[in-house]
Amino acid sequence: MERFSDDSRCIAWMPVSESSTAETPYNSSNTLHFVTTVTECAIPYYRTHSNFGSLGRRKVRQVQRDLSYRWPNNMVPYFVGNVTSNIKKSVRMAIEELHAWTCIRFQNVNERYSNGDSVRIVDLGSCSSPIGRQQIGKQDVSLTKNCWGMGTAIHELMHAIGIEHTQSRSDRNRYLDILAQNIDQRDLPNFELLSPRLWANLVPYDYGSVMHYSADSFSNKDDEQTMLPKDRTFIETMGSMIPNFYDFDQINQYYNCYDSCRNSGEQVANCANGGIPNPNNCQICNCPMGYGGDLCDQRPEGCGSTLVATDRWQKQKMTVRFSKNDDQYFTFCNSWVVGPAGQTIQVIYEITSESTRRQICSFGCYEGGIEVKHLEDPRITNDRDCCLNTPLNVTTTVNPLPVIIYTSGATVTYDFSYRYL
Repeated sequence: MERFSDDSRCIAWMPVSESSTAETPYNSSNTLHFVTTVTECAIPYYRTHSNFGSLGRRKVRQVQRDLSYRWPNNMVPYFVGNVTSNIKKSVRMAIEELHAWTCIRFQNVNERYSNGDSVRIVDLGSCSSPIGRQQIGKQDVSLTKNCWGMGTAIHELMHAIGIEHTQSRSDRNRYLDILAQNIDQRDLPNFELLSPRLWANLVPYDYGSVMHYSADSFSNKDDEQTMLPKDRTFIETMGSMIPNFYDFDQINQYYNCYDSCRNSGEQVANCANGGIPNPNNCQICNCPMGYGGDLCDQRPEGCGSTLVATDRWQKQKMTVRFSKNDDQYFTFCNSWVVGPAGQTIQVIYEITSESTRRQICSFGCYEGGIEVKHLEDPRITNDRDCCLNTPLNVTTTVNPLPVIIYTSGATVTYDFSYRYL
């Protein structure tokens, strides 16, 4: 794998209250501390559709800051500089997602904007961003032409509003094994843990966060794994380019977005399946993937179907075809397997085409894959598959059982069998 580096530098920090630990609830009224890292950045392989290598070296230093690193009034002035039309589209899509799910607002301003701090979207030869408001006037979010898709754009914009990498969390070692022998010595600082005294973890650890790097990040050889999930079934999930429920939930907690519903004095939505009232409209819900409708009690609209399980095996081919309307992102098909109330559901599935499997197989499953939401927490990303060439067998009490298949280009088909027990 060709190594790629440049001269851009990424400043990274994460706020927590002075008395916080990994288990301590976040309290925005306290004084905050920050960890600051300065990084020479390159493009993580899984975030490109080209053959670029891992991130470069970094130096770490810790400094004490305050809440001024959040953007005042949840408003981020920004303007777009010298980037490609595809990057402009990705940024626009990312901002639309952030506006839909959170109370953060990106305000488009003129490049001569001088009324405070702002973000400039620019191509500096890397996918990189400072983390949080730097109080330096204009700060750059860099997106080069190889920073593919809305997933990368939202990753960098989430950095800009104050969200750090998942694998840097203080509780990381509960969830990951680090394979230091596969990491270049210069890159080892990228795997340093941040102190729980200095960091607050606002949401559960989610392997499928858009802020989590892939299993081969910073590898010193092609396809060598540098970090493995404790639950090995999540190895393809890490490195996702799909922002998930907890990504947005973390932003909403950090910026106190939920206060708008808590303090409204009006009745708010009674959300099902782990949903939370949307801070922009308390009568509807932010829903975890696989659930839809205003109250998260319906199958999402669009591609997919409801499969009624019996006590005998039934078979179905599940197919997703890419829509050009989803350029720079994914096309999703959402199905539900429904059995009698209280019954356990069993499913067996595998990809139908070996050539398609080879085409989409990657750490992060960023070309396409399947997610069967069998875990108890409806909000968390389940183990995704895009590489295995043997059938997967899942038994779960989740009923209805959401099944999500998606693609960024290839037509993907799975053989899917289901029944209730």
